[in-house]
Amino acid sequence: MLRRLGLFFIALWLTACGDAGNQTSSIDPLATTAKLAKRYSQDEILQRVPELKQYWQRVDAALANNNGIVTLQNISEKAAKAQEIALANPQFTQYTHHPKTQQVLRNEIMTIRPVIAEDWQGKSHHCDTSHCYRVEMYNFFYNNSTIAYVDIDTEQVLEINRHSNAQPDLNKDLVNIAKKIANTSPEVKAALGEKIKLPDPVMAPIKTALKNSRCERSHHLCVAPTYLVKDKALWAIVDLTEGRLVGTRWTELGESGPPITVSERSLENEFVFHNYCETPHYLNRGDWTMDYVITGSDGLQISKVKYKGQQVIRNAKLLDWHVSYSSREGFGYSDAIGCPLFSSAVVIAYNAPQTEAIIKDGKEIGFALIQDFRQPPWPTPCNYRYVQRYEFYNDGRFRVAAADYGRGCGTDGTYRPVIRIDVDAEGDQQPEELAIWQGEQWQTIKKEQWQTPEQAKFTPEGYQYRLTGKHGKGFYIEPARGQFDDGGRGDNAFTYVTAYHPDKDEGEKGMVTLGSCCNTDYRQGPEEFMQPAEDLSNKNLVFWYVPQLKNDGNKGSEYCWADTRVENGLPKIKVWPCYAGPMFVPIDKGGK
Repeated sequence: MLRRLGLFFIALWLTACGDAGNQTSSIDPLATTAKLAKRYSQDEILQRVPELKQYWQRVDAALANNNGIVTLQNISEKAAKAQEIALANPQFTQYTHHPKTQQVLRNEIMTIRPVIAEDWQGKSHHCDTSHCYRVEMYNFFYNNSTIAYVDIDTEQVLEINRHSNAQPDLNKDLVNIAKKIANTSPEVKAALGEKIKLPDPVMAPIKTALKNSRCERSHHLCVAPTYLVKDKALWAIVDLTEGRLVGTRWTELGESGPPITVSERSLENEFVFHNYCETPHYLNRGDWTMDYVITGSDGLQISKVKYKGQQVIRNAKLLDWHVSYSSREGFGYSDAIGCPLFSSAVVIAYNAPQTEAIIKDGKEIGFALIQDFRQPPWPTPCNYRYVQRYEFYNDGRFRVAAADYGRGCGTDGTYRPVIRIDVDAEGDQQPEELAIWQGEQWQTIKKEQWQTPEQAKFTPEGYQYRLTGKHGKGFYIEPARGQFDDGGRGDNAFTYVTAYHPDKDEGEKGMVTLGSCCNTDYRQGPEEFMQPAEDLSNKNLVFWYVPQLKNDGNKGSEYCWADTRVENGLPKIKVWPCYAGPMFVPIDKGGK
């Protein structure tokens, strides 16, 4: 069948590491390496997973109909209408056939949801009074995502954006199939023990990768249903492009206290969604003003940030958390943070945004805007908590920061948040220049580029970059190296500069997953917007910042970690957050 042509990528498949059937029925505490699964025939897999057989029938039917698009079923009348309007648009379906051979390519509608404020950047739009929907489609051949914004009242497609090497979040059918493949796999049963009842896996919707497998080499769509067993987690990496188990991997969860019962949060979630996702808010405090809104999957976004009436930030947000476990094996998750309803985010806003004073030597020197994102029932294993923190100081400095609060799915994780910061150097949205410190002098960056942590050099004040407008005003950029009194141990960050394109969707609007969870080099996602590298002369610029935070669950040295411990006979949550993010210092107040 045509679906078995897959992605047409040629890659050498590694042979399975032994026969899982020879494993004992008890959990092996030394089984800490990744094990690739046996390459079972499709017939063998389909006998175990009838849901997969039904899914392949839908794929084959779509390919036979010459459009290759698997549509969403059993959805609301309005969502169905949005899907129909999008599919009738030739620009939306532009890449459903190979450009040379005209062979039909496999595509699938992943999500359909009402638009929220983030989709139009808080600007007034006729969707305020009309029913508009966002339709996301994934192309398995090109590994890209296409997003259509549809007005179902006027039956118009308002806008279409396409993202290369980007994967949207899964629909419910694919999540269920991933669980079924994992639950019925002999390797999973053997690893967990044939006689035990399989626990319901967590993290099934979260995209992942496994080093040296097609998940990594051929950019297949892969997820990782994860089984929690005492102080360990068994990852079952499932390739949904091929419909099979790729392999398994044990990770250590560290010691864990008693689980915390999480109360019903539906009312809180609805309150946050309706008040902070659907509606942008305006903040005026001291010399600072700004708009802020919780996005669908890019965290808390701030925009139109002004200091003493002059704009200093056009837009800042956090697109993804890339979480990689084990530098040797290379696998992990891509986490999205955002709204608790009608959102692709997995780690959702726990409450409304908060503000707090920043106090030093008994005096208020600024304030912070904070948003907490959690996965109930954090802090139990394989649940995550992230915090965004925007700091604004009375002297005009500001910091864009984020923190991991643990606990995660292992004790050997590296967290890489992808932060996008669109600074306005002189408040006039005119061309800017970014200069990099070379050890003795500043050098202007002429083309889009990235810099690795090993290449970074700093002035005596700790500055790495200088962003200026046409009159020489602007900001020094000071990465965190442990100097901000927040417990951070240094960011070790990848940095990027790209040209700002208002006519392209390069992160300003809501993004699908950007980059891979588990790359250890510069390939974190922003590099996709510089293919090829563009000349930066007379351009507005966007600064990207991707810290690397290594967690530690060992007693006495905890970092990026959380645990539940017993104090006075009661459960007590302890956290050791790892904060990261650069400070922006006005040039006229930052030294030379």
